[in-house]
Amino acid sequence: MKIDLSEEVAAYVTSLIGKGKQVVEALGEGELNFIRLETSEGGESRETMVALEENLILIILK
Repeated sequence: MKIDLSEEVAAYVTSLIGKGKQVVEALGEGELNFIRLETSEGGESRETMVALEENLILIILK
């Protein structure tokens, strides 16, 4: 992945995590630990997983 694209994706993921945490807090469901996104294009399915740890964000593109 090119650097400019990776920086853009990192900004989106950071925003997504912030919004996800707000949703979990509003629902009173504890803490956000994991986000899973499933997309499809042209019949091809893709999956992106984001795992949140104390000082680390792990992103898996599948």
